[in-house]
Amino acid sequence: MKNNVWKTFVLTLIVLVALFALFYLPRINIAGTDLRRVNILSDVQQRTADGKIIAEVKADSIDGFVEQGIDSAAVMVKRLEYVDSIPKGMVAIEDFADAQGLNREMDLFYSALDQARNRLVRVAYYSDSYIEGDILTMDLRGMLQGKYGGKGVGFVEINCVSSGFRRSVNAKRSGWSCYYSNAKGHGFSNSLQGMAGSYFVPGGTATFELRGQNNVYANLLDTAEVATVYFTPSSSLNIDYSLNGGPSSTLYSGGGAAPAEEYVEEIDTTVKDSVVYRRRRVTPSHAQQAAGVLVSKSVTGRIGKFNMSVSGGSGSRFYGVALDGRHGVAVDNFSMRGSGGQFIETIPQETMRSFANERPYDLIIIQYGLNVAGPKQKDYSAYTSRLGNAIAHLKAAYPKASILVVSMGDRDKKGSDGLMHTMGGVKELISYERKMASDHHVAFWNLYEAMGGDGSIARMKENKQANLDYTHINFAGGRHLAELLFEVLMNGKENYDNRMK
Repeated sequence: MKNNVWKTFVLTLIVLVALFALFYLPRINIAGTDLRRVNILSDVQQRTADGKIIAEVKADSIDGFVEQGIDSAAVMVKRLEYVDSIPKGMVAIEDFADAQGLNREMDLFYSALDQARNRLVRVAYYSDSYIEGDILTMDLRGMLQGKYGGKGVGFVEINCVSSGFRRSVNAKRSGWSCYYSNAKGHGFSNSLQGMAGSYFVPGGTATFELRGQNNVYANLLDTAEVATVYFTPSSSLNIDYSLNGGPSSTLYSGGGAAPAEEYVEEIDTTVKDSVVYRRRRVTPSHAQQAAGVLVSKSVTGRIGKFNMSVSGGSGSRFYGVALDGRHGVAVDNFSMRGSGGQFIETIPQETMRSFANERPYDLIIIQYGLNVAGPKQKDYSAYTSRLGNAIAHLKAAYPKASILVVSMGDRDKKGSDGLMHTMGGVKELISYERKMASDHHVAFWNLYEAMGGDGSIARMKENKQANLDYTHINFAGGRHLAELLFEVLMNGKENYDNRMK
């Protein structure tokens, strides 16, 4: 018996072709009435409320515009929103600026990077012992400066526990009384602290020296272009300084010669050994001194070594010295051993606003958790409530800065199988940190996932990038994680640029 099943398929194909062809016939009008056009796809096509067909659109992966085919007057043109491009395997920054996605928290920072050729773009990185000694931040700074320009190590406290092993700068000091937020009960007062949660009081004659180094990032850290001292003066305070072992000059003198409510500014320029030494002295009024106004004093030149000698001015408070470039990027390391970051909300808002005027930031990174996560704890709502208050505190003082919450990294313990696994409580805390970022409409980056998730700190330890405590990274690990953060920031910048196009 002959099989004619194939004829059925041929007939079906001919009918389909004919029906598709009927769609392109001119409209037929009988007695003033348009006959309905034959369209076998009408049930699957998208239409507007008034029945018009919306043209099929296809997003262009480069600029977010659409390709479109115009077959009739009924076609509506649509432009798709730009969709961020994220490389495979990258854990991207989540931006919770607003529910509609119209405003993006990180765009403030990305926009600032476009200005780095003309001004200094500043980044503050708050964390605990994870970044102590400028671990991670040293490499992040170097990568950003390598791409956008900049010089120097940024803000350096008069003293900190990591001064002895910090590779990015050499510091010496004498004659200071030191007060830290994580050492309360030793005379520390919340109302007197600066942005790093510390302050330093000179006794008699106090000295401080910062010297660039050429062991790592030599061309970026061997010299700076601007040295700035941050302090709150009292009467009779005198600050002398010298650059590169050169002659001593007066940076500040609180002798009381300034008229009330006025500033007196003097600028002297001296040339020695082809180096320009520039002195800028601003003397605040007695009223401003009494009010505890923050003062910043800067000198410029090719600065390989900065020396400062402080005398008189009982009751004056110093916070630190910054070594920066005139433009490019500066990254300040604000590490505090044992901290969960709650101290940030105890910094007086007036003090924060003063620092925001003297040292404005374009990006503030907040990374805590190592000293909070516990193997049996599951609820971290009380902790993230306080850290959320710190975020709101920062946003009030720095409304033009992007804020990025970086989750805690992996922390491991040996499991029942004899292998190292993520300690209980870590993933729960990260979940709370993410929700906190969402609640406060800031950005969030999951460092735990970016570094490899479960057991990743153990794998880093095997690669000699982490310490034996299976918690802290070393300098090699800091470079690895800095590369991950730098790449995700540059991916965000690229997407920002494409959206702006």
